[in-house]
This record gives sequence, C-alpha cells and structure tokens, in this order.
Amino acid sequence: MAPRRAGYGEGGFTLLEVMIAVGILGVSMTSLLTSQMASIRATRYAQAITSVAFLAEYQLIEVEWRMQKDGGWVREDRHYEGNFSDQGWPEVSYDCLVDFIEIPDYSKIRAAKDAKARDTDGRTGTQYKTAGDQAFSALAIVWPMVKAAIENSIRKTTCKVHWEEGPRKHELKVSTFWTDPDKLNTIPKLGGEALPGEEEGGGQAGGGASGAGGSASTATGPAGQAARGMEMGGMRK
Repeated sequence: MAPRRAGYGEGGFTLLEVMIAVGILGVSMTSLLTSQMASIRATRYAQAITSVAFLAEYQLIEVEWRMQKDGGWVREDRHYEGNFSDQGWPEVSYDCLVDFIEIPDYSKIRAAKDAKARDTDGRTGTQYKTAGDQAFSALAIVWPMVKAAIENSIRKTTCKVHWEEGPRKHELKVSTFWTDPDKLNTIPKLGGEALPGEEEGGGQAGGGASGAGGSASTATGPAGQAARGMEMGGMRK
C-alpha cells in the first residue's frame, strides 16, 4: 500500500510564513534596541551631570580662594577659566565670572522716581508731595555711603562648565552670591539699633537674620532642553 502524501502545509512552514515571522522579529528587536540605547544614553548623561555638578561647585570654592589670594574683592569683574585636568577630567572646562554688582547712583534713582511721579500726576491731574517724597530726598545725603557699602559687600559668581559626549555639547551653569556682612558696618547708623545685650529677650518680630545664599544650577541636556535647577552647597568641581 503506497504511503499517503502529506497535504499542503502539513510538512512545515512555507517560505512566506518564515519571511513574515522574521520581519516581525526584526521590527521588534529594532524597537527594543532603540529603547535600550536611549536608556544607556540617559544613564550616562545622569552620571556625567552628577559629576560635573560637583566639579562646578568645587570650582566656586576654588575661585573664592583664588580671589582672596589675588588681593580680595575689587571693584571690577573678575574672570577665571580653565579645565579640570588636575581632578582627572581634562575634557571638562569651566568659565567663571565674579560679577561686581553696581548699584545705581542716586541721580538715576531720582530721575526714575520723578518720571513715574509725572506719569501718575498726569493721569490724576494732581500734584503733591508726601512725607515719603521728603524722606526720599533726604536719602541723597547718605546714599553714596550706602551704595559703596552694598557694592563692597556683595558679589555674584557664575560658573559655566562645558563638556562633550560624542557630537553633543553640554553646559552646566551654577550661580551663587557671596556676602561680607562686616563691610556693611560702614553704613551710618540711623537710630533704633539694638544695644549690646539687647539682641535677646526682645520681640521676635523685629529680629534680624543673616543668611548665606545657595547656588542654583541649570544644565542643558542631550536634547538641548534645560534640566531641573538644583540647590547645592558643598564641593564644587
């Protein structure tokens, strides 16, 4: 008795079915590989931004030390640039600016106030001077000393850190304010200051406080978007 011949499709897959299965597998593997590569790039960028943030914070401390070594605060901007070769990151560079914050002269403030007052008087049709206007005029006597004291006691420092990952260029910017409260003692006393021994025991509403400003940083990511701001304090590399 002759053996029965297998019917169509009973002996295995046809070439068309195999090609369809390979095509589906290829599309799936391509999508999986793309997602894995994106995950690897995101992890690598997260590691880099963490290290660069510490480098930037370290550099802020380094710039402050260099300024003290170079003669302290001066009434002009200071600029520092270089890389982190000594820290083992030669491909990462920095550009730091210590900004001398210039306070406007009294004449400019007065002109702006008068311009606003003229605009307000023109709308209301009234012209009068208040006690506040008289006090503002008296401010001209002490404003030069106030201006100098504030300018000598505050500096804004910004460090930009640059690095590359393949064809992409990245930047992290860290900004902070330095203050020297002792230099504010040159402001003339206006009366009402607490005498020695009176700082404690008084009402809490009138108490003063001195604080140190933190640093805020902004980074541009691989897609050119700004990463979240960070409040950091500590080593800056």
